[in-house]
Amino acid sequence: MTDVYHAGELTVQQMAGAEVIAVLNSRSIKKTIPKGAVTFLETQSLMIAASVDERERVWSSVLTGEPGFLHVDDEETLTIRSKPVWNDPLIRNLSLNQELGLLVIDFNRRIRLRINGTGHFDEDQQLVVKTEQVYGNCPKYIQKRSLLPHGVYERKQQSDHRSVHLSPEYQEWIRHADTFFIGSMSSEGKVDASHRGGSPGFVKVVDERTLIFPDYFGNSMFNTLGNIQCNPSTGILFVDFDYGHSLQLTGRSEIIWDPEEISLFPAAERLVRFEVDEALYTENSTRMGWDFIEFSPSNPTLLTL
Repeated sequence: MTDVYHAGELTVQQMAGAEVIAVLNSRSIKKTIPKGAVTFLETQSLMIAASVDERERVWSSVLTGEPGFLHVDDEETLTIRSKPVWNDPLIRNLSLNQELGLLVIDFNRRIRLRINGTGHFDEDQQLVVKTEQVYGNCPKYIQKRSLLPHGVYERKQQSDHRSVHLSPEYQEWIRHADTFFIGSMSSEGKVDASHRGGSPGFVKVVDERTLIFPDYFGNSMFNTLGNIQCNPSTGILFVDFDYGHSLQLTGRSEIIWDPEEISLFPAAERLVRFEVDEALYTENSTRMGWDFIEFSPSNPTLLTL
C-alpha cells in the first residue's frame, strides 16, 4: 500500500531508513470510518482542524463541544456540530478551499484518530466532512488529562490579538508547553493535522520568529515531515488547557538532519525549524477545560527546561 504515501513521505521514510515499517503501518489507513471508531468519535469533546487560506498558508484550529458534537452520518461522512470562534480562519478557508485535515484526540485514554478529506459548513453552520483517509496513531507523547465536566468557568467576552512575531508572553507559554498541534500540506494540496507532545521545554524558542522542536520515534509514516519535505507551509496551535485560550501560528517549516544540532535535543531523531509568518492569540476560544493528570511515560527526559 505504498500508494497511500506521496513523494515527500517516501523521501523522508527512505532518509530515515523506515521504508519497511512505513509499508506495514500503511495497512491501517482506510478510506472510510471503521465501525469500531464510531463510538469513539461520538463521545469526544475536542477536535483539531487544519485548513488552508487564500495565501496557501496552513492554519490549525480547535473545535470543542459536549460529547456527541461529532456525529458519524455514514462510513464516509462526519458532521461536527460546532463552529470555531468568530476570528478563526477555518470558516473562510473552507469557503475557498475544502481540503481539510482533522485530529480527534482523547487525552484521558491517550487515543487519537486522524481523518483527512474535504469539508464545508452547511446552511446550519455545521461542518460536514467527507473522508479520504482515516487512521489511528499510537498513544506515545500524549499527556493524560481529564475533561472538566462543566467547563472552566463562565467565559468573559472573547478577544484576540494578531502579530508577526512572538511576544515575550507567547514565548514563555511555548517554553512551558507539553503539547501542540501541527497542520501541514502536501505539494498536491492535501492537508493533515497531527499532535506533538513532550516534557515541558521540548519546544525551543530561538527568537521572536523561530521555534525548533524534536521529532521523536513514532509510527514511521512521516505524514507531517513528508509534507514539510515538499511544502514548507505549516500551522501550529497551542491550547491553554487550564483557561481555554489558544495561540495559532502560521508559517514555514524545514527538517533539520544535522547530527550535531539533533544531539542538543535528547532522544530526537530529527528536528523541525518553524518560522512564524503570523500569530493569532485568542482569549476564551473554548469553554472546555482539562485537569492535568500525568505526563506520558514516553516523554524523553530533557537536559534543562
